[in-house]
Amino acid sequence: MTRWFGQSTVLTLLAACAAVHGLLVGCSDVRTTLVTSAKAPEDLSVDVTILTGISAKDLPQAHLRQGKFTVLSDGSLHSDYGDSLTFLTRPAATRWLYRSQIESLWKLAGDEGWLDASNSSIDIWPGVVRPAKNEVVYILFFQADGTDWWFIRRFKTSDIPDPHAVTFVRSLCALAWATDRSPDRNLPHRYDFGPNPYEGFTKAPPWSVANSTAATP
Repeated sequence: MTRWFGQSTVLTLLAACAAVHGLLVGCSDVRTTLVTSAKAPEDLSVDVTILTGISAKDLPQAHLRQGKFTVLSDGSLHSDYGDSLTFLTRPAATRWLYRSQIESLWKLAGDEGWLDASNSSIDIWPGVVRPAKNEVVYILFFQADGTDWWFIRRFKTSDIPDPHAVTFVRSLCALAWATDRSPDRNLPHRYDFGPNPYEGFTKAPPWSVANSTAATP
């Protein structure tokens, strides 16, 4: 019998087939998974990226400014705002969350439909997403129970954004102590420092204006 392949070649082919099969099964599982854990998994991490186009800059609302919010599995919350932030950015730590806050975030994600991975956008890698000129983009990335999935939501500044996305993003903004900026933030602000402490030195003393009489010899 003719020997077509050596032992090492056969092992290599089997390993390649197993890798391809695992990849296909993994993709299928991700697309059809609905995470239903009542409590937040120990490996839960949440990442939200807000990207804004050139005509959507400097909006006052916390959920419309380019920024990044990341909750890691150890309970740390990292956040920042800035035009240089992208999906691949890891901002500095802002605070540590209580377990009750992580559980509330997990419950909110379920209530708003973000735990249904079958509706995710895993056919688009978030790292290549770029906003259009007048567009705001949300990238919501989740990892739990050994699986990761993400959603990409786009809307123009003139449109009404996805309320489920806004609710979840604003909840992260609140946890990161991010607030809406007032529309008149660029106007000069006048401060009242109270009465002038030098006012007494600018007035003549009382006796200098008193009526005087001529002295008689």
